[in-house]
Amino acid sequence: MNLNDPERAREELARAISSGQPETIARAAVANVWPLYSAHADTLTSVIAALPTALLDRYPILKALHPMTPVLARTTRPFKPVVYADDARAMSPEELDFLILAQMIACRFSGDVAAALVYARRLEDRILQTPIESRDRMDGPLWFFHHQIGSTLLAAGVSARALLEFATARQLGKFAIQEDAERMALSRIALAHALRGTLGDADRALAEAAALPPVTKAHANSIRSSETAAAALIGVDRLSENLDELLTAMDPFDTIELSWPFALLARCRAYLVRQQPEDALEAIRLAADAHPPQHGSVAADIIAATTIKALIATGDLRRAWQIVEENPKPGMFTQLAKARLSLHDGRFDAAGNVLRLLAAEPSLGPSQRAEAVLLSGWLELGRSGEIDRDTAAQISRIARRRDSRRLLAIMPRQLVEHVRAVLPSESLVDFDFVTKGLTNFDMHARPSLTVGELRILNALPAHYSTSEMAARFHVSPNTIKSQLQSLYRKLGCSTRDEAIRTATRMHLLVAETPEL
Repeated sequence: MNLNDPERAREELARAISSGQPETIARAAVANVWPLYSAHADTLTSVIAALPTALLDRYPILKALHPMTPVLARTTRPFKPVVYADDARAMSPEELDFLILAQMIACRFSGDVAAALVYARRLEDRILQTPIESRDRMDGPLWFFHHQIGSTLLAAGVSARALLEFATARQLGKFAIQEDAERMALSRIALAHALRGTLGDADRALAEAAALPPVTKAHANSIRSSETAAAALIGVDRLSENLDELLTAMDPFDTIELSWPFALLARCRAYLVRQQPEDALEAIRLAADAHPPQHGSVAADIIAATTIKALIATGDLRRAWQIVEENPKPGMFTQLAKARLSLHDGRFDAAGNVLRLLAAEPSLGPSQRAEAVLLSGWLELGRSGEIDRDTAAQISRIARRRDSRRLLAIMPRQLVEHVRAVLPSESLVDFDFVTKGLTNFDMHARPSLTVGELRILNALPAHYSTSEMAARFHVSPNTIKSQLQSLYRKLGCSTRDEAIRTATRMHLLVAETPEL
């Protein structure tokens, strides 16, 4: 297999094309796939696009490079190549590398990130345990293997390990014959840093990428989508003045690029900080409908977490808890959303349990750790009605980073005011500067209703009389009257109609009304 000679690859492919035999063309393309991809990408793509579909099914690496494959894989034709053991044994070591690479990419295309991780580990093992001189040369595909392994880790939400792979890909890419290699790695480095909240590092990666030569057509979409998503995530965390411009520059919801869940995260964060949860829910629906279910992925984590936060903002805590229950093995973002939901719902013990687990998680990025600290401050305030100086100092330290304005904006007003009241004057100036202009929500605890009060509340929409409810629930009319008075007091109302409206807004009513 030729991995290092672009001129020889071009000549062999030209001879195969002149034969007019699709099988001969496919074999020549596979035998020279790396130098063709690196130096003659347009030619390789046009040749692959002209090959019969049935033939491509036998050559997974060619099918992975077909421009239609990622489009079809996310809709009607999942692409998960199966290779028989006898065929695999007949392959050269180089061909096995590319087979595993194709299987990893195919699973990513089809939404099965958990399976893609399995192939990523196999490719890692081969790189470490099976030396191949042509692969490990400066003009070989080693940088690309690391880049794709990193992309799979990033798609799985393993951003710290992904950064190590991208850093290796970047250093190796400086020597590659593929002129976009370094910028491809830098764009993903920026995206991973933006996801973790290391915004200074993300800024530097974007600046270094912009200083490189213009990208070629073959990788323009991939690079641009990663860079625009990274820039939007940075902008929304800082609440930059040009945030709308950054959001507009991103790919649409139905993009086939790996960056789509990160673009969705940026959009939803912007909608939520602007108190537009309905728009966030619509964005989530459009993006989720445009892609296959993302098993074991950061996309699934982002969709669940942003849905929970948007539902909280609409007041639909019951549906938000259903999303939590539908995700028994939540990712990092979903765990943070669960902690926020617990705090909104007054379930302080549940919030504390989640936050303790997150505090012990070594893979959290700075942004996620900062959010956990802010939620812990909210928990302290909810439990005791105040926060101590140490907690206020921690929150002030987060505010001084100037990269946390979004996080501060989605905290309750009472928490911000208590921090302000406790901070010493020398720290207050910086804190006031960072929080100036933020519109924080009011912390309203949902009323804690007894079983009897909930039973009465859910009977109100049917307009049952006091005596009818007493007969229904086998209690005296005086008990019904007492429970109604308690219910009105807790809901802050004085009539049945007001109680129904308030309970509807707080999503306290069950789906069905009890019948007599």
